[in-house]
Amino acid sequence: MRRTDRRAVRDRIAGAIDGVDIPRPFDIAKFVRRLGKLRGRPIHLFAVELPTANDVRGLWLATGTEDFIFHELGTSKLHQENTILHEVAHMLLDHRGNGHLDEEQARLFFPDLDPAAVRDVFGRSAYGKVLEQEAEFGAAVLWELIGRRLVPDRDLDPASAAVVDRFDEVLGDVR
Repeated sequence: MRRTDRRAVRDRIAGAIDGVDIPRPFDIAKFVRRLGKLRGRPIHLFAVELPTANDVRGLWLATGTEDFIFHELGTSKLHQENTILHEVAHMLLDHRGNGHLDEEQARLFFPDLDPAAVRDVFGRSAYGKVLEQEAEFGAAVLWELIGRRLVPDRDLDPASAAVVDRFDEVLGDVR
């Protein structure tokens, strides 16, 4: 199985957002709007209610002219932003799924539409493990490039520092 090439992911993400004016203070909606303008394709964000039993937290759908990112409504702002950046990473890395949503996913994201019609037109049911790792790393790169940190600058107790160091070891330097 192929492994994630972190340097290549970092370079692709950095190149894809080069020229985006990062809003200060950071605002995810403004960032995504500016990114869409740079790409020549509007990006629309939708917060949706997702059941806690489902492991889907976000979804990127691309049409011929626009991109749609759905993210969980019932979670923290930080988690929503991370989900959005994860989906943006899939988009910027040009990940392509299998063009199929299962019926449960179709009902979650499009409750007013016939699931059979939706699942064959939009989305992906799952990316492979490597593409998910790339998107996770891509989101971490986006956090770094936009100048925000998931772990704020502060002294950590030794146990917490060890956990952060382990994440850095697994995901690369995300601080």
